[in-house]
Amino acid sequence: MLILLVVGASGAPAAELPLWEIGVGGGVIQIPDYRGSSATGIYPYPFILPVYRGRSLQADEEGIKGILSETDRLRLDVSVYGNVPVRGDNEARAGMDALDPTLEIGPMLRYKAWKSSNQRQSAIVDLPLRFALSVGDGLDAVGYAVTPRVSYRSQVNAFGRPWRWSFSGEALWGSSGLHRYFYQVDPADATSWRPAYQAEAGFGGTRFRASLNRRDPDRLVSFYAVYDNVRGAVFEDSPLVERRDGWTLGFVVTWLLFRSDDLVKVRQWEWNTE
Repeated sequence: MLILLVVGASGAPAAELPLWEIGVGGGVIQIPDYRGSSATGIYPYPFILPVYRGRSLQADEEGIKGILSETDRLRLDVSVYGNVPVRGDNEARAGMDALDPTLEIGPMLRYKAWKSSNQRQSAIVDLPLRFALSVGDGLDAVGYAVTPRVSYRSQVNAFGRPWRWSFSGEALWGSSGLHRYFYQVDPADATSWRPAYQAEAGFGGTRFRASLNRRDPDRLVSFYAVYDNVRGAVFEDSPLVERRDGWTLGFVVTWLLFRSDDLVKVRQWEWNTE
């Protein structure tokens, strides 16, 4: 859940920060069971946030990142995403097996298309390729996803304090295996109101994200919203798609309680070009 949901606020574009920190926090998320589902769950969740600012591996308020390579304009990261489990009480899937949560991981090429001269605005183009795994008693391969994304980021002052906000839009493509996992209805699961359906690979709709967040010396605060739209998706006609759009909403608060005495220079790639 931490990898999926926590979006962060960092400090200045380049600053000295502790090599590691440990925080505790909590949040609430309202999220559909899956894209296209009318069933929505509200999940309060506590978590422990380990922060590590290494040269090639970073774990922080933005999630877990593996930095494989970097230049002024290009960066190769490890991208991680996920989805909550689909509960057995989902009406559209009545009589079908519950679905384990999924974890998606793979490389992501990032291109810094633009940065303002005052280092307060930037536009980033991301091209992730992630391989999806179901996380149950073990890890089982599900398929893969390609989700190109364009993001605009800005640093603003609000309520007398610096905040960061971002807005992004992405298009989703998925393999037949990934779409089958969520949208296929096998003949054994077909009913008079839920016909059999064969899911295929292809376009999976669009997604838009917005976040507002800030970091104090001892606290992180984040608000976020995600709008999903499956109009035009290859699985739009699946009987498991009950609505064409949906929202994910949430907030996170983290208190940083422990930190190392060792400091490292943190260079925020999104804002710098040196």
